[in-house]
Amino acid sequence: MAGVVNVPIIYFSVQWWSTLHQRASISFTAAPTMAHTMVLGLLLMALACWAYSVAVALARVRCLIAERDALARRA
Repeated sequence: MAGVVNVPIIYFSVQWWSTLHQRASISFTAAPTMAHTMVLGLLLMALACWAYSVAVALARVRCLIAERDALARRA
């Protein structure tokens, strides 16, 4: 629960004390301040992470279904 409270505090601290933090590198309203190759790499790896997470979740569901079917055959 404390982590949920910290997220807005951390976000707004970057906005309020911009001398302590760098500006946002990626924004929906402005062009990225990072090099384009780095933005491409970042987005590609984020997509790869999501794809891996979905693949692992689907593999787990497949294992659960196989276990349920095996238990149903025994009974």
